[in-house]
Amino acid sequence: MTRMWCINCQAEREHRPVYGGENFHCSTCAMNTLAYIQPRIGETQEEMIKQMVGEAQRTAQSTGRTGNIEVSRTIANASGEYQTQILVYNTYTRQHHYHFSKS
Repeated sequence: MTRMWCINCQAEREHRPVYGGENFHCSTCAMNTLAYIQPRIGETQEEMIKQMVGEAQRTAQSTGRTGNIEVSRTIANASGEYQTQILVYNTYTRQHHYHFSKS
């Protein structure tokens, strides 16, 4: 069992990965909204965005902050250049926007 974060329920969930493939459906809400709690090497763009949304939600819960919560990550792209990935999550609308810039 793996601890994951459901960005729909905004709570940690126990999750059993399906052998031979990834299944990111929450056992509580049945939505495809599970995200890893920690960033992972080799994650897809979709997985990274979900993980960053979850990080913003956990920050809001632990600090009591509301409104826009910014999460950033600096990674190396395929050509070795560093990029800063920025996600801004709004606690009121539950919407996010995402962009990156070259460092």
